[in-house]
Amino acid sequence: MLKSILIMMLLLLSASVTFASSVSEDQNSSVTQLIDTHNTQLNNTHNTQLSGTHNTQLNNNTQFNNTQLNNSTQLNNCTQFKVTQFEDILPKEKGFSVSYIAWSPDGRYLLVTSSKSISFSNNIHRQYLLDMKSHTFGEINYGVKELNSYSIPGAEWSPSGDKIYFQISRFAGPKYSGNCFVICNPDGTDLKGVGTNYNDISDTLENIGNIGFQRNLEWSPDSSKITFEWENPENHSTKVYIASKNGTNASEITSDTYPQPDWYDSDKIFITTDEGTVDLINESGDLIQTFQPENKNEKYCKFSLSPDRKKIILVSGLPGSFNLQTYISNTDGSELKGNISYYDGSEQRILTKEYWQPNGSLLLVNQKGNLYIVEGEENNKRLLYEGNASEPQWFPDGKKILFVEDKNKLYSIDADGTNLTFITSFGLTSSYFWALFCDPLEKVKQFSISPSGDMIVFTSALYPDTGKIIENEPGPSKCQNVAAPLFVVNSNGSNLTQITPTIKGRHDIFREWSPNGEQLIIGSIQFSSDIDWEYKENSLVELSTTNISSNSSSNSSSIWKNIPVKEIVGSEESSAVDKVQETNPAP
Repeated sequence: MLKSILIMMLLLLSASVTFASSVSEDQNSSVTQLIDTHNTQLNNTHNTQLSGTHNTQLNNNTQFNNTQLNNSTQLNNCTQFKVTQFEDILPKEKGFSVSYIAWSPDGRYLLVTSSKSISFSNNIHRQYLLDMKSHTFGEINYGVKELNSYSIPGAEWSPSGDKIYFQISRFAGPKYSGNCFVICNPDGTDLKGVGTNYNDISDTLENIGNIGFQRNLEWSPDSSKITFEWENPENHSTKVYIASKNGTNASEITSDTYPQPDWYDSDKIFITTDEGTVDLINESGDLIQTFQPENKNEKYCKFSLSPDRKKIILVSGLPGSFNLQTYISNTDGSELKGNISYYDGSEQRILTKEYWQPNGSLLLVNQKGNLYIVEGEENNKRLLYEGNASEPQWFPDGKKILFVEDKNKLYSIDADGTNLTFITSFGLTSSYFWALFCDPLEKVKQFSISPSGDMIVFTSALYPDTGKIIENEPGPSKCQNVAAPLFVVNSNGSNLTQITPTIKGRHDIFREWSPNGEQLIIGSIQFSSDIDWEYKENSLVELSTTNISSNSSSNSSSIWKNIPVKEIVGSEESSAVDKVQETNPAP
């Protein structure tokens, strides 16, 4: 939490620079060397990978594919993309910079939060709604006095796309501190402090000390209701509440210290209890089912539901111990299995070794570099890959898995253990950098797969003078001497393409894909020394085609028009946002 707050405060201090519109001649020479290095490493990997554990794993059923980069003998540069800084779209105000961005579920709109830091606890915030179809934008006016001392981490969309919500916070001593969720329409109308009688942010802030602390807001699958934790400001007891989608009609359903509520379906909720169980309750708080640890002294402290709600992970530990292990069970309580994964006191977060299959119930587990799949009604654990794997993630269709082998080589493998495929190598950035800027709970990632599964975007560290990839991890004091631009490659390893220019000390990071995968948001951090760095611009990258082609052409700059936000959401073309998702809720 402290790290997230630090990063947020630093975001508010960020400034802007201009993206290079193309790669210089020297950089073109450098990136040509880079692709030669990629091809050399591909051949070396193919020659050596066919022996040892990778050839013998999974009873010799794994098929290694030499997926070549032969279509990328000349590295494409960033001129084939349209890169637009948000600072070039939004009104220019001194000291303001983009701190948070969120796509609407249908990809039509972007919510952009721009912030300016006045002091450690005093910030000014602007929120804008961008229409990606009409290239219009408008500021959402909440009627807040500019020098109010408060914080907005960033606005998000409801699953149905017809509401936005965010949390306002103030820390000004015991009597004047608190936080409260706010829900409103995308244009800022029909605003409500959740569970309160306040209809604007100023009144909510003025009474924040009496509201207490609200946390862990979750939407029901049909977007008709929300559940959240609410801590009383006087006795600090925490209770679970349910409210309607606009934040009204809040009612208490249970009381526990750290319940972490999550919807099982649109009528029932899972919570953790002070007794160390995980309970399924209905909207009235009535108990439906209890998950009890098998060992007498153990307590469940956290859980995670599979996307299809058929499986549940249960994290268990002994009182006073930092050692934890995870269990998996069917959500009907059957086939409880332990020995899924382990955590000790050295790990900062739990549930970071387990990865649910998108929209399914297969569980991917990384144990000391070996990948396993937990599957079936009996929750059997199957070895998928034996090696030195890290940072695995599912492809969106749930059929393949992307992972890093030996620190700097990207591979994919089918969920059944076949088709082990080398994709590309990349340069190593300092682990200090990713520990500081890449958080499992944040959107920032070193690698990310497009929603279609056709492309992978990643950061690769280069020597800025030669463009060659850095094969040995640099120390924390070397960040200012490294260039780390963004690249994108087709998921079969073809058409490696550089998105951002090679600039000494600059590290570019992926932030978020658009739902259709045709656009992505990127950010940048510039190091001037090992301890001096600042956030730079956030930009919108529009890919010229859905799948990268080496002969793509660049796009001309588009003009954005500033209009009243009510005209954006009230136009005939932009009727109710994402109605399809509202009428067809997720399971």
